[in-house]
Amino acid sequence: MSKPNIKIEQGKATRDRLVAIAFTRFSEAGYTSTSLDRLIIEAGLTKGALYHHFRSKLELFEAVYIRAEQVVAARISAASTDKTDLWEQLLSGCDAYLEACAEPGLQRILRQDGPSVLGWKRWADIDAEYGSGKLEDFLIHLSKSGIITVKSTKALSHMLSGALNEATFWIARASNSQLALSASRATLRDLLIGFKVES
Repeated sequence: MSKPNIKIEQGKATRDRLVAIAFTRFSEAGYTSTSLDRLIIEAGLTKGALYHHFRSKLELFEAVYIRAEQVVAARISAASTDKTDLWEQLLSGCDAYLEACAEPGLQRILRQDGPSVLGWKRWADIDAEYGSGKLEDFLIHLSKSGIITVKSTKALSHMLSGALNEATFWIARASNSQLALSASRATLRDLLIGFKVES
């Protein structure tokens, strides 16, 4: 059994620490107000060490954005797998997504800064990798299980993903985000029930 490469392990640890620190700063102050100099000082690194892992502030933000998407995906997984009924898994997963994106820190990274900093195409590509792609797989499973009936699971996954994303943008801008979150959850059920096969 080969021994782990110490330099590789140390490099990974440094990168993870940078992303964790940047995650906190970007979630609190936002992309524009967060300076690389502050991140370097907080991480106890040189500028050269930071640029060894990330060529730019934008590249570091992308790593933070992906980490935020992973956090949301983990919450969706935890919420949905807690249910045994597939329909309830869908509803719980959607609720977890809305709730996560309503949190100020995640909201700032994913909704306020993400699209403008990354650019619409890159933002959409990442969102598809962690969101709509997994959603489509689950909708296919629901369809094959006879729980929903739909002409195209691909079309539904894109439409539902779009509705969820728009809801989170609305929640982010709302003067009362909790009220907007509650209304979004209730309306989502009204939308989805139209696809459910009557038992």
